[in-house]
Order: sequence, then C-alpha cells, then structure tokens
Amino acid sequence: MYNKSKKWFIIVLMSISACATAKDFNVSQQWPDSVFVFKAARDHVKGHTDGQIDKLAKSKDMYQCYREPVTVRTNSGRIVVLCHAGNRHAWPERSGQDLASAFSDDGGKTWSTPIVAAEDGNYSLQSHGLVYDAQKDRLICLYTVYRWDYSLAKGRGVKASAPAIQQQIDAGEDLNRQYMVTSDDGGQSWSKPVDITVMMPVKGGNGHFGACEGRQITVGKYAGRLLVPGGIRCEEKAGSVTEKTLHVWISDDHGKTWKPSSPVIKTKDTRQYSCEARVTELPDGTLLYNVRTRYKGRQLAASRDGGQTWTPLKVAKDLKATQCNGSMITLLDADGKLTDTLLCSLPTPGGRKQGVIYASADGGKTWPIRNDIIPGFFAYSALVQIDDKTVGLFYEDNHYRDIGFVALPIDSLIKN
Repeated sequence: MYNKSKKWFIIVLMSISACATAKDFNVSQQWPDSVFVFKAARDHVKGHTDGQIDKLAKSKDMYQCYREPVTVRTNSGRIVVLCHAGNRHAWPERSGQDLASAFSDDGGKTWSTPIVAAEDGNYSLQSHGLVYDAQKDRLICLYTVYRWDYSLAKGRGVKASAPAIQQQIDAGEDLNRQYMVTSDDGGQSWSKPVDITVMMPVKGGNGHFGACEGRQITVGKYAGRLLVPGGIRCEEKAGSVTEKTLHVWISDDHGKTWKPSSPVIKTKDTRQYSCEARVTELPDGTLLYNVRTRYKGRQLAASRDGGQTWTPLKVAKDLKATQCNGSMITLLDADGKLTDTLLCSLPTPGGRKQGVIYASADGGKTWPIRNDIIPGFFAYSALVQIDDKTVGLFYEDNHYRDIGFVALPIDSLIKN
C-alpha cells in the first residue's frame, strides 16, 4: 500500500538535513559588490508598452519581476543577458512573461538600457535557452509560449489556470507553441519570432529549453554544432504533465533546424526530474550535462559523440544544493583554450538563499572547493567568463523581483 505519511516523513527529514548543512555558510572573503542589471519597477524597458500596471508600477514600460537569467559572451567580448520579465507581480507565478535583454561592453561595469527581445501579449514566454553561434556571430534564443491569458487566472497552479486553459481548448487552440528569435548585432535588436513547433518530435508535446545557456562545440569532429539543454513535457489537455523526456536540442545548420538527442532520461516521475540543465565542453571533446532534480541532488551525464547519446545520470555528491536551477561553465585559459577547471553556481541546501560557486579541477569528477558568495535570497543563476581573470555571476534576488550581477576573480574561486 502506498504510504503518504511515510513519504512526507522522509521528505521532512531530508529538508531538516539540508537546512543543517546550510548552517556552515560563511562569506570568508570580501567579494566585489553586486549591481542590479534588471530591477522591478525601476527599469524602463524599450518595447514594453502593453500597459499592464499594478500598485508597484510607475509607468507602462516597467516590469514587476525578473526571472531566470541566461548569458553568453560574444566574439567582441560583449556580455549579453536575457531574462523573463513579468508584467504583473500580482498574477500567478510566471504570468504574462516577456523576454528582456541587456548587454555590457566593459565587463559588467555598465549596462545598456533593457529592451524587449520577444513578447506575446498576455500569453507567457517561458523555458528559454540562449546559445551563441561564434561562427556566425549570432545570438539564438529558443522559447515556449504558454498560450492562455494568465490575467484570467485566480491564484497559482493548474487549478487556478483551468478556466483560461479551457477557453483555449474550446477554441481549438494549442496550449503551447515553440519559437526562436535571433540577434546579429550583439543583442541591440532581435528578429521577429519564428515558429519552430513543427520541429517538436511529439505531437502535442511541450518543448522546453531549460532556462539555460546552450553550447557551440569547439573541438573535434562536431565543432560548430549548437546544443541547448531541455526536453519534452507530455501533457494532458488540462495542462497536467504526465511524462518528461530530458535531452539536448541539436542544430548542425546554425539554428535553422533543431532535433532532440537520444534521451538523457525518460520518466513519468515528473516531479522529480526537471528539464532545467546546463551542458559544457571539456578539452577532449567530452560534453558534461548537469541537471536539477527535486530530491536526488544534482546529477551528471556525459556524451562523447557530440551530444547525440548520453551516459546514465549519476549523482554529483559534492554539489550540495537545494532544488533549483544552477549554472555550469568550463574555464578558458589566457589563449582561449578549454581547461579541466569547471565552475558551478547554486543555492545552498535548505532553501533558495546563500549563493555558492563550486570549483572542479578534474573536469567535473569532483567538486572539492566551495566559495560562499551571496548571503540572503539567491535562486536561479548564470555564469559567464568575462576574461581570463574574471567570471560574471547573474542571480535572482529580492524574491524574484531583480537580477543581480557580480564580477568575481577566478584565482580566488579556484584556490583551496
């Protein structure tokens, strides 16, 4: 017999243990100060004029919350960051989101005025993946649009959204579709959306792109291939998820078409596994995949054929973290060559707070170094290497209202 009380007892014990582990958080050195790249009800965002205003707003071109930063560095050294921009903080979580972007040409000291990269009215843009094609000097963003009016929802979750979802079903409309936007000028402007739903391999499957940075392979026979972690969520008509396939989206034609890799995992345990992952490249051409789970910790898989197939997932015991999206990058040396040193940013166990950066010197086999960086609220994050001496860290702050940024010295992050 299924024992609900036993399950919740185990979960409570795990939560207590996680909270206890987080007590050793200690910012032991003076890190540089953070700045806000996106701040709710402060930043005017060019292109946002739909007039969704609540009590926090000061004008029609301000957003009330910013979530899920993703970032890349271009050939020129420009740092580009995209995030979800929420129209109204009073709506259900992730309601009516657009995509907003900004960039810096001075290593994060100053930032451009944010602009709208993509939007779809009161529909919500979610699950975005950003990848940079260095061969074409092109930014590519894949995303899903949830096609029901969240302003009609009364509260959070599937039940609260049910009337709006039913309205779409009754009209014979798709509940979600997938799109792509690109930029050929370093994020100063973005193309009109291109519908890529036809490339989803499962009819009615909800394509996800993991709130992540993708990767362009740089070494070996697959050099030039574009990868974006994500998956497919199979849903019932009412919007409930019944199965997930986690994989990597692959393009061998500079983003014109996309196809899924073989599954990293296919599961009906939809609460356990997330389509949110990061992928990075090692000097020998191996790809490392790092995914969030609910109660089983961070898990890693590897590919030696350009992301087409993956080893079974294995728990990364050194990466102690709460259930949340995280970021992972391979550091480059002064000549721009891949090293075996990796960084991974996560919140500590016990809740979305206390941001840390783990370091690995052996290609992700072990992560012995933990740097305690950000006290207080810390949720989704994104890492980017600015130069051979500096790494940038973006993170959600102030309970999902703002996106903070801090530039950190690499030497301090990788020392015991």
